Amino acid sequence: MVEINNLTFKQIKQLIIFILMGMLLLVIFMSIAFLAWNLIDKIFLQFNETIFQNIIIDLFGLFFLVLVGIELFETLQMYTKERVVHVEVVLLVALIAAARKIILIDYTTTPSDIFFGIAAIVVAIGISYFLLKKASSFNKIKE
Repeated sequence: MVEINNLTFKQIKQLIIFILMGMLLLVIFMSIAFLAWNLIDKIFLQFNETIFQNIIIDLFGLFFLVLVGIELFETLQMYTKERVVHVEVVLLVALIAAARKIILIDYTTTPSDIFFGIAAIVVAIGISYFLLKKASSFNKIKE
């Protein structure tokens, strides 16, 4: 009886992951369409030199949002294959999200403590990624 419940739990978990992957794929495609529409609309149809910099910043923000979605999809895809969440991929998603925040931040109105907080997050993610890579290369050499 325990094995049947365990098997059912695994199947339900697998189904939930596939549903999440489908929904995330839909969001990614919609985001790409929205990005393409904004690119065409704001750059080609309604070009305005005075707000060009703001338009480019908004487009970069949308671009990074699509990248975060793709990385999250890859994380779910790896989980379905290997049953393990790779910390390296999660750190890369966090780094992309931090980069997006840095690009979108309004430097004129944001208080300095926010900048220090973002800097601390980026440094912590960078150190974590470095240590993770160093540990994995050490394990490869050891084997």
